[in-house]
Amino acid sequence: MNLQSIIITNCIGCAILLILLISSSLVRRRHTLSDKLFTFMIVLNGFACLDETLTFICDGLNFPGARIISFFGDSMLYIANMILSFSLCMYTDLRLYRDPRRIRKLYPKLAVPSIFCILLLIPNLKWQFIFSISDENIYKREAVGYLYYLVSLFYLGYTLLLKRRYVRQYEKKAFFPIWMFIIPFAAGTLTQLFVYGVSLAWTSVALGLVGIHMSLQNELSYIDPLTNLYNRNYLDHILSDIDNRGVSIVGLMIDLDFFKSINDKYGHSVGDDALVDAARIIKTSIPPKAVAIRFAGDEFIVIMRTKEKSEVIDIEKSIRSAVEEFNALGQKQYSLSFSIGGSMLNISIDEFLREMDENMYIDKKKRHNVIQKEIGNKI
Repeated sequence: MNLQSIIITNCIGCAILLILLISSSLVRRRHTLSDKLFTFMIVLNGFACLDETLTFICDGLNFPGARIISFFGDSMLYIANMILSFSLCMYTDLRLYRDPRRIRKLYPKLAVPSIFCILLLIPNLKWQFIFSISDENIYKREAVGYLYYLVSLFYLGYTLLLKRRYVRQYEKKAFFPIWMFIIPFAAGTLTQLFVYGVSLAWTSVALGLVGIHMSLQNELSYIDPLTNLYNRNYLDHILSDIDNRGVSIVGLMIDLDFFKSINDKYGHSVGDDALVDAARIIKTSIPPKAVAIRFAGDEFIVIMRTKEKSEVIDIEKSIRSAVEEFNALGQKQYSLSFSIGGSMLNISIDEFLREMDENMYIDKKKRHNVIQKEIGNKI
């Protein structure tokens, strides 16, 4: 065991995490559950780096309370390992599905292995079957200790399956390259498993968290800050990918009717609220495998991979029904109305966008004519 290299390695890990904590301050302002969980993982990882350094320093030293410090420190490392592995599963789920209800429904059961392993540490204080601390205050991993590595690998495997299932189920990419975390975490954990005295696991986790943060920054560059829908940059990105792979898609272009009137009558702040409401209606009305995008100003686009043009009609009906429900509630001083035009990618991306735009303006003209006719009848 090279104590100096262990201290240096974990200090590097702490430095990385401190920089990461500072650089992720803008992300934390969103106050989402996934962002809070990411911050928790950074702090927990930093604690583990410091705790592991302390346990290696104390290993083999004899002074009053040394064995108590070693027992406590090593137990906390095992606990941190279980919590961090489980937290990664929850974080991945939240990043992919963005649904806290899934967490409340599925993850109490998934937490059972980690809770069981944490509770095992209580009898280990007496019987020392997970790890032992000798009278000379020397740490030794016992047979049951390998269970914790297996549970960690189980959670890593579950995380990979979760990502794969999401891609297959919804047929769309997610800005979460899980390998950027899995590879350093797995490499560091396996190295520390087979080579005792090497301290790489927690610093490897720190590198993995940096990878996650980089992917999150990449994702934020594709998110519209007002509506939290994807932006024009993301549309260009997925259309380029679709064009290269020759995938069949359908699309809808949606324009918020009379948006200028809302701005002129109530002000731009209320106009922003109307855009947010419109985005929420669209996002909650489309199928999970569809993508909602704020195209420009008060225009939105919905893209979905499918060969069935009929799905355009189904999505349009769902959106119009949701708008009617919103207006019927009468909770806002404005009502919303959409002009919608659909298209299916047959020839080129430019033709696809042009057809959506033309169909949307045809619908807008019809709707405006109907409204003007109604006004004329009232007069």
